[in-house]
Amino acid sequence: MLPNRQLEVRVRANFDGEVEVLVKLGARVLPGQGLVVVEADRELEKLSARNPGRVIEVHARTGQDVQKGALLLVIQEDPSA
Repeated sequence: MLPNRQLEVRVRANFDGEVEVLVKLGARVLPGQGLVVVEADRELEKLSARNPGRVIEVHARTGQDVQKGALLLVIQEDPSA
């Protein structure tokens, strides 16, 4: 999850599974804060923020099944925070 030139980080699923979204649109996030959890039969992954920022897009909802590579969230990083 690396930022683009506009400091936007696109959070994507690393495997097929069911999503639990831990943040809401507009929420401020801190480094290490959980963003989403993707769970499959034998895999569980909690994706966390690397830097401070704000959730600017939410593309998944809790309980939704997603495919590997699906866009889940977009975070606008704020390095000055």
